[in-house]
Amino acid sequence: MQSADSPRLVRTLAALRERSPLPVDVVPLPHDAHELSREWSRSGRGSVLVALGPRASDAVVEVGLGGAAVHCLAGADALRAGLPAVPSEVPVDQQAAWLGRLLPRARTVGLLYDPAINTRRAEAHAAGLALAGYRTLQQPVASPADLPHGLERLAGRADVLLALPDGTVYTHESSRGLLLYSFRKRIPLVGPGEQWVKRGALYALDWDYADVGAACAALAARESNPRAPAAVAQPRIRVSVNTKSAGHFGVAWPDDLLRLVDARHE
Repeated sequence: MQSADSPRLVRTLAALRERSPLPVDVVPLPHDAHELSREWSRSGRGSVLVALGPRASDAVVEVGLGGAAVHCLAGADALRAGLPAVPSEVPVDQQAAWLGRLLPRARTVGLLYDPAINTRRAEAHAAGLALAGYRTLQQPVASPADLPHGLERLAGRADVLLALPDGTVYTHESSRGLLLYSFRKRIPLVGPGEQWVKRGALYALDWDYADVGAACAALAARESNPRAPAAVAQPRIRVSVNTKSAGHFGVAWPDDLLRLVDARHE
């Protein structure tokens, strides 16, 4: 059950089709919860529902469908419930680990977020970063018009800005202003994806979506067959960096560290 046609979902689905030992039928996410239940009830015995993308994952959890289900690029509700899942985002402990490698002097992390949609996500990131020894500054941004004020409140206080997936803050329209702020205030930005790194963000972490599709196929096989191998490897994380931005921020990465990254941009 696919929630959208974003590039990452398309890449994940292609890999899932390729690696799945079961035939794969794709059904768009219905708008209505009752239709979601009807779609699932029409599936044959032994079927496994793969909820592809956070919106599909959240809808499946909300409706409470019975039977075998896997949450591929899962929303927060599925993760909190401990359901079979690959998370939508790189886990915060991995974010903290790469932050320590790529910005070892940073101790205070700024988080900009829309409180109407991302308060729990920001709190979860702050808690995870605190476990790794970081202090966080959580700055609500209720609308695009509030973004300049939110940024000014972080100036001189945050060592780095860590992007959360947020449709109010991190948009195509806001990218130029955020990157200009980052360069002028000399606060590195950890972008929400590689496209931001190409435009000047210091670095970004993202899943290898071929690996995500393979992991979700393995989870579905396990759910359909109790004798299938229980262990499913976590997908690989892709790291992209901008070496020109690193020079601007006075960051010198040794060659052995750069050999660990997947893409370098200038």
